[in-house]
Order: sequence, then structure tokens, then C-alpha cells
Amino acid sequence: MTDLNSTNIEPGTWSWGAMPEQNRHVRGHEFYPPFAELAKIPELYATDGQPFEDKICHIHYFTGGSDWYIAEVDPSTGLAFGWARVNYPTGEWGYIHLVELEELCLTPSVRPGEVAIPIIVERDLHFTPTSAASIPALAE
Repeated sequence: MTDLNSTNIEPGTWSWGAMPEQNRHVRGHEFYPPFAELAKIPELYATDGQPFEDKICHIHYFTGGSDWYIAEVDPSTGLAFGWARVNYPTGEWGYIHLVELEELCLTPSVRPGEVAIPIIVERDLHFTPTSAASIPALAE
């Protein structure tokens, strides 16, 4: 597992900087949130026992027909807990490895003369922390 340990990096200046982003050049923006946002997200298991609809989703990632909403995170490992729907009409709560999600980059095959647009997972830069009950996809 990749170590995302930030113990030697001054808080406020770190945005998952210990972990290089493999697809930032394709994505055009940071995959991981700034440290100030990350520090507001509960650690893994911190909301254990809380009803799912009351959990706060802090980050939204997406691509095509897939969505990932993050409610808890362990920045030292990149493991998160949240709700995911991966190319399917319904989703479920579970664990998400953010490092693997960031590394995902698929280039579809195309016919000669066509341009292949890579499929990558992006962070919704306009998403604000929201209760799971307020997110339409999670209420379905």
C-alpha cells in the first residue's frame, strides 16, 4: 500500500503532496483536496454507527456514469469510506482506495482517424460538504 504520511509536512501547506498524482496532467487539477479541507473530514470509523443518511459527504469524485462520495478518510493510507456507484444505476456504502482511484486512466480503443479521450476520475471542484440524505443519487 502506498504511504501518504504527512508528518514531516507543515499543516496548511500540504495537499496530499507526499503522494504524486499520476494523472494530473490529463485531469488538469488536483485530485486530492487541500490539507485544510482534508483536515475537516472525519477519520476512518469516526462516524461508525451514525445512520448513513446523516453522514456528511465531504468530497465527490466522478467519471462517466460513476460517482464516489467520501465521508471518512485516512490520509496516511489513502483509504476512505463513502458511497460509490460504478457504472450501475444503484450504489452502496463501502471502502474506497483513493490512490487507486487517482491512478485509474483508461484509453478506449478507437477507429483510425478518431481521437481517443482518456477516461479518468475527477474531483468535483464545486462540491461542498453535504449530508447524504441531501444527495439525490444516494436517496434513490
